Amino acid sequence: MERSTLIALEKHIYAIHLELDGLARLITKQLLHLSQVAGSVEHFRRMSFDLYKKRETLDRIAPQVLYETALDYEDFLEEEFDDVPASWALSTDEAEALDQLWWFEFFRIQAEMEDWLSLYLIRRIREDIRYVPPVIEKNAYALSDDARHVFWRLLQRSVAKPSSKIKANQLSCRMGITEIARYARFNLERTQLAIEELTARGIISIEEDDEKLKLRVRLQVI
Repeated sequence: MERSTLIALEKHIYAIHLELDGLARLITKQLLHLSQVAGSVEHFRRMSFDLYKKRETLDRIAPQVLYETALDYEDFLEEEFDDVPASWALSTDEAEALDQLWWFEFFRIQAEMEDWLSLYLIRRIREDIRYVPPVIEKNAYALSDDARHVFWRLLQRSVAKPSSKIKANQLSCRMGITEIARYARFNLERTQLAIEELTARGIISIEEDDEKLKLRVRLQVI
C-alpha cells in the first residue's frame, strides 16, 4: 500500500490494538505487516489466507496467549448462544482448541481490516484524481482507453458520498447515457461502445430504471 494508506491504517490498528490480547494481538500485528506490502485488497486477502495456512503451532504459542484467547471465545459463546452447540464448544485437546481459536480470531480480524481497507480505497477513488484503481491497472491491456476512462469516471461518481455503511461490492450510480458521456467528456457513440465493453467483460452491470441506467460496480474494483 502507499504510505498515506499505511499511515491511516496504522492509526486505526493502533486504536483497536489497545483493546486486544491473546491471539488477536498476534494476528493483528501479522496482518498489519501484510498490509504494508499488499498492492490491493485482493492481494491482501490472498496473503492473509496464506498466513492462516502457516499459522503458529502449539509449541510456539505461550500458554498465557492461549488462555486469554480461550476466555474471549467463551465470552463470545455465552453472548451468542443460550445453549452452546457441541460443534462450537472448545475442545479439551490443546492442539485442537488452538485451531478453533485461530479460526475464531483470524477471520474476524481479517474481515474487519479488509472492510476498512476497502472503504479507505473507495475514498481515495473519490478524492484523488491521480489514483488509479487496481482493477484498471490489472486490466491495462485488456481494456481500451475509452473503457478504462469511462469506468474510472463511473467509479468516482458511484462513491460521491462514501460512508461507513458502503459495501465495496454494492457500489452503484444512476446515470443516463447522455449524462455519462457528458461526465466522461466523450460523445455518445464512444460512451456507448465503452459501456458495452465493460459490460461484456463483467466489470459493470446495468439495469434500466425510469429511463436511467443503474450501474453496479463489482467487487474486483478494489
